[in-house]
Amino acid sequence: MRRSADATPTPSAPPRDPVLVGLTLDSRKVKPGYLFAALSGSRQDGAAFVADAVKRGAVAILAAPDATLPPLEPGIVVVRDDNPRRRVALMASAFAGLQPATIAAVTGTNGKSSTVHFVRHIWQTMGINAASVGTLGIVSPGLVRDGGLTTPDPVQLHEDLAALAREGVTHLAIEASSHGIDQHRLDGLKLSAAAFTNLTHEHLDYHVSMDAYFAAKARLFETLLPSGGTAVVNADSDRADALGALCR
Repeated sequence: MRRSADATPTPSAPPRDPVLVGLTLDSRKVKPGYLFAALSGSRQDGAAFVADAVKRGAVAILAAPDATLPPLEPGIVVVRDDNPRRRVALMASAFAGLQPATIAAVTGTNGKSSTVHFVRHIWQTMGINAASVGTLGIVSPGLVRDGGLTTPDPVQLHEDLAALAREGVTHLAIEASSHGIDQHRLDGLKLSAAAFTNLTHEHLDYHVSMDAYFAAKARLFETLLPSGGTAVVNADSDRADALGALCR
């Protein structure tokens, strides 16, 4: 699959090599030339919306190997991936192209919103063009938008990061929820730093155990923060030693 250099025309590509002009996880947002990521969730299965996505002009479908898709007309490319959530996040990153040069992600049960607000404010006080993304939405010199999810879906997130970079934002502080990390919404971010505030007994309806909850948080440092990145860990947390060991 190829990305179109111009995201406006309707593509007419060979069946085995479609030109993509966009991608989305929401079939209602599909336009001609889009890839639709048919992800399975706790409430809905994206495979149920594949027919609608194709009707709206999708030329490619991303799905898990075991996803049951409806019969598709010739020319619709189906991409099967063992981890479609991670794959669509990496695709969204590549498609959007731009990110602020310095990105710091903050995770923890409590204190994420305050921390990213403080970090953004410190940067702005230093004369740096900075923004924050999280529960409170997007806050930047040129854009203020109310939030929904603490960590947006990867397509929306990378579109937002590209827009911030285009407006001149060089530094970004972003909340990294355990759900967002576990669901690969942050994959594709080029992190410079990651911070951990604390871990308390919440979200166990999703993570089942405290160990699983911690493992989701730890993935920010184990997998998403590159070698040489800066890790900031609250030394008062009872998970500080375990997280510090992962970062060494």
